Amino acid sequence: MAFDDEHLPLSPDTGWWHASVAFPQPHKDAPRVLATALSGRRFHFLRKDAGVRLRTKQPAPELLNQLVSDGVLTGWTDGIYEPETHAFGGPEGMAVAHDVFCADSPAALAETGAPGARERAVMLLSAMIREAGLDPFEAGDVYDRWATLRHPIAPPQGPALDKAVSAMRRLMNADAALRPDPEAGWVERVAAFEDAGRQLRRLAADGRLIRGIRAVIAHHAIFAFNRAGVPVEAQAATAWLGRHVAFSTAEGADVSTRTSASADPNLPRMETTVTPVTDPAQLREALAQRLVDSGHLRSQAAIDAFRTTDRHAFLPGVDLQRAYKEDAVPIKHDEHGEMISCISAPSVVATQLEQLGALPGHKVLEAGAATGYNAALLGKIVSPGGQVWTLDVDKDLVAGASKHLAEAGIDNATAVMADGAAGLPEHAPYDRIQFTVGAGDVPAKILEQLAPDGRLVLPMRIRGSISRSFAFERDGDTWKTVSCEMATFVPLRKGVCDDVYTLVPMAGEGNVRLETFSEQDVDRDALRTVLDEQQTKLYTGVKFRQGSAWEWLYLYLACVLPNGLSRLPGQRPGFTPHFGWGSMAALDGASLAYLTIREGEDENGRYWEVGVIGHGEKGRGLAERVVDEIRAWDASGGNDAPAPGFRMTTAESRDRLTANDPRFVIDKPYSRLVVDWARKG
Repeated sequence: MAFDDEHLPLSPDTGWWHASVAFPQPHKDAPRVLATALSGRRFHFLRKDAGVRLRTKQPAPELLNQLVSDGVLTGWTDGIYEPETHAFGGPEGMAVAHDVFCADSPAALAETGAPGARERAVMLLSAMIREAGLDPFEAGDVYDRWATLRHPIAPPQGPALDKAVSAMRRLMNADAALRPDPEAGWVERVAAFEDAGRQLRRLAADGRLIRGIRAVIAHHAIFAFNRAGVPVEAQAATAWLGRHVAFSTAEGADVSTRTSASADPNLPRMETTVTPVTDPAQLREALAQRLVDSGHLRSQAAIDAFRTTDRHAFLPGVDLQRAYKEDAVPIKHDEHGEMISCISAPSVVATQLEQLGALPGHKVLEAGAATGYNAALLGKIVSPGGQVWTLDVDKDLVAGASKHLAEAGIDNATAVMADGAAGLPEHAPYDRIQFTVGAGDVPAKILEQLAPDGRLVLPMRIRGSISRSFAFERDGDTWKTVSCEMATFVPLRKGVCDDVYTLVPMAGEGNVRLETFSEQDVDRDALRTVLDEQQTKLYTGVKFRQGSAWEWLYLYLACVLPNGLSRLPGQRPGFTPHFGWGSMAALDGASLAYLTIREGEDENGRYWEVGVIGHGEKGRGLAERVVDEIRAWDASGGNDAPAPGFRMTTAESRDRLTANDPRFVIDKPYSRLVVDWARKG
């Protein structure tokens, strides 16, 4: 690969000639004839509208003109090929993709309309996944990522579901190369997908992919099934089945990372009849059931509220399916394009409602009205006899929430323009107070408005970007937590307890940016260019296995490092974070040290060793400090230590709250938070 004088990879000329080719309707033999005409040429294609987007290594205008003259094609136009380099993991990942595209395209084009295309594509994708070294749940994550890019489906039920799952499981586990009586070139196609998987595994292990390997393979799935001519609806069904086979409680272990001894003599057909779901009632029910199955929803009142509240009605103008996906939906941005208000992901909404534990007849105050959706759910939960007040600082948001609540027929929830941190004392005391916005400290005025036996649910940052959603109740002169969940929310603004943060964009190529907060002692201007400075890479010897939680390591580092941890999302050449979305970083003045990983295998199976990469004048020292703390966390129990407890008190009584280990006392302007964590040593 070529590099520039800053050692950044140069984008090479693609070297591909591009043409948009139109087939007659119906296609008949046109794709097969085109494939035959292209025999001996290196080419790949994507299906689009009534034809294909063809890319060849040598220009082929005469060939296409002849096919138009022969009536095989109805026409063609040339264009510019723009490879999806980022989506396939960067320049080296794109080179791998082109190899597998070209190995698969001749047969896939010739087989247009032939039965079994979807089943063959599953076997090829499974071959890639296995050779990439993904374990069963990582394979399920590939299908899950793919499913999120397709419309929701109405899954088959009963015997039809059993039949489809059985067929899918056999296809995912079969040795594709051992199919009896395969089509010409099948073994070579399988070998190409397997080789692509091995190459992607090596690139990921060396930190040379700019996206996570599972995200890259999910993109391969989209392209492979497009080449196979599988309709989008059938792709959605396949992705759903793959995810179901991997993650179903009874069948999660049935996705093998080793091939079976032989392939089934006949391709098992996945007989699923699927249609995109457009009925809001079905989407509501599917959402509620998904949250029940995942454990996010447990109480019957909250379940019923989700089942009877149209989420899409609080998101006018948003695609119906998107409204019910497991994702936050932005509803307002600032002048710099940063999101300042959103409707939270359904699982986050459900988690907080369960933390709150509101009951019929309760008076509830919510800080953060946004669309009014959460207030509508609360209104139903506290009925009969209960009342909800929801606050926001923006007039347009309050007006929108009021409109949505009225249209939904929620007559016991009122949207008010006010500072959530100051509360609404005229209606106090409240049985429950819920913040659906993030805070850097406990808003002291709110505590005065809570009933003696009330509960406050507050997403609060600990240090840096690390925050948790706390459910506080009084415990004498101090406060105890009855629930604590990992969560991040849009911060409070325009009020007495603003949680001010500054997003620092990293200079140079890519879109990496750093979250910083007012309490952190950092040089934001100098940090803009810190990733261009020489790096120090150290490894800890601490190994994470599949399924290991990162939240406790994050919390520990937030407690012991003076500036906590900051999110460092994005991609750029040379940036090798521990997750596809980015990394977490420790900060010290003009230096930072972020987390990375490298893959290995020992007698206990695959693992990911945690590493730290430091940049800046103090980068080496900071990296060494983080390495030492990670090793200390692991030596004191790691993920096997009991979960921590939390206690809180406000400023005037903070001296009544102490801990044996001073590293786990976190003082803020208005409060003191103590993390009680029983750890070895």
